[in-house]
Amino acid sequence: MIELEKRMQAVLDEISEYLAPDTEGNVRELLVHGEAGIALELLCTQLVEFDIAIPMKIKEQLAVFAEDMGMEVSELQELKAFTGVSRDGFY
Repeated sequence: MIELEKRMQAVLDEISEYLAPDTEGNVRELLVHGEAGIALELLCTQLVEFDIAIPMKIKEQLAVFAEDMGMEVSELQELKAFTGVSRDGFY
């Protein structure tokens, strides 16, 4: 599971600009403590609750994480995503 947590940390690094600092901190803390599933659920819930759009490639990666953990995260279907250029010129 450590590899998955590292991949989730990398994704979190990519989307941290879209998140409230407390959300990012809570997700990171869960990952450090080996709670990747809860971290994923929290992240997706917060993205939906605050109506935050993320890059499509990140949404796809979150879905892969859920699949890798054998989870069904209903909020993944509700996540808004965009394609194209992000605020910093990447994606």
